Amino acid sequence: MSDQQMRAGSRPLRILASGVNFGWGSAGKLSSVLRALRSRADLEVTGIGTELGRPVLTGLGITRWRTVDVSDAAQVNALIAELAPDLALVILDPELATALQRAGCPVVYVDSLPFLWTEHDPLPVDVELYCAQRTLPLPPAAETAMSRVRNLTWVPPIVPHSAGLAGAALQAESGAVEREAGLAVLNLGGLHSPFTGRADDSYQRLVLKPALDALSRAGVERVVITGNLPPDTELPTPGAMTVEARRCAHDDFVGLLLRAGRIVTSPGLTTLLEIAAVDRSAVLLPPQNLSQVLNGDLVEHGCSARLRTSWPEQVLTRASIDAWHRQGEEYAVERIRARIAAACAEPLHDVVTRELSTGIDQGLDLLANGAPSFARIAQDFGGAERVAAEILSRVPATAAA
Repeated sequence: MSDQQMRAGSRPLRILASGVNFGWGSAGKLSSVLRALRSRADLEVTGIGTELGRPVLTGLGITRWRTVDVSDAAQVNALIAELAPDLALVILDPELATALQRAGCPVVYVDSLPFLWTEHDPLPVDVELYCAQRTLPLPPAAETAMSRVRNLTWVPPIVPHSAGLAGAALQAESGAVEREAGLAVLNLGGLHSPFTGRADDSYQRLVLKPALDALSRAGVERVVITGNLPPDTELPTPGAMTVEARRCAHDDFVGLLLRAGRIVTSPGLTTLLEIAAVDRSAVLLPPQNLSQVLNGDLVEHGCSARLRTSWPEQVLTRASIDAWHRQGEEYAVERIRARIAAACAEPLHDVVTRELSTGIDQGLDLLANGAPSFARIAQDFGGAERVAAEILSRVPATAAA
């Protein structure tokens, strides 16, 4: 038991843990920080919400799951009174973070996308500690938004400790991880936006076939599709290729990143950083939302524009996206998703899938000829350990004796 726990009353640290229901990135961050915490302290973790990300959090010892209406102060207060948490760890859910802090539960908030925000986006400015992940530089609008945060600290990229760059390099050197040339990972991520308010399969209808066809042309024999695909999704199987879909726990996904001969992924930031941490490269699918547009900039500027597949201009232009961004994330995401949905209609569908196929071919050619590693996009991957240390440093002040 750690010194911090001894001072906390010789009992497990009681934590509420939650990630926003937008893609799977927040669940990946939650997994990484909880693992870093468990390596240093005994925990009693209650999950709040996080319905979308629960498959990613398998095996993390979350003892129970609860839901709470953040707009109902009495309900939030009752939850805190019942569970008596020492603190809450909240990833990218500003409304929940604000509600818990107001109810008297100290909140450590993790913001992996500080470069995204404008004056139109809600931020939990008064939490106990606001940990912002440092990746892309802040544009002026984000600088202004982040200046409102009271207890701000910057942390390096947050990835699983087991996926650290040094550890992965040692595994590769020793032969402990065997690369499978015929295996590809096709990662679609969480496939969900809270702003659209309905199920929408437009993205996978546009990208699955072009991506699988391109992988088949590249000689791939087996593809594991990772992400939140509905179970009844019809999977194209070009040629003799074997295709399967999985909802992976976090460790399983990192293992696939280490083993696969090729990686093709939607440009979620957590996934890009995990690929970087294991010293790999990947082909980027076109973006699903606003943050993925900006994440693609990280790869284009740090590695190569040829690894980035963009939507044809008939679907989306960067000028339009930038203009929408100035009105806030929700405004931009609604319009991006609407344009993607419209591209599913004929005759635009065939034009779009042909152009995407060409772009993915180009990226796979570069992978085959030695694409730059994503390790260039970050110098330090110790963010999970840093957040864990910040949490444990607050235990004496927050835990019941």
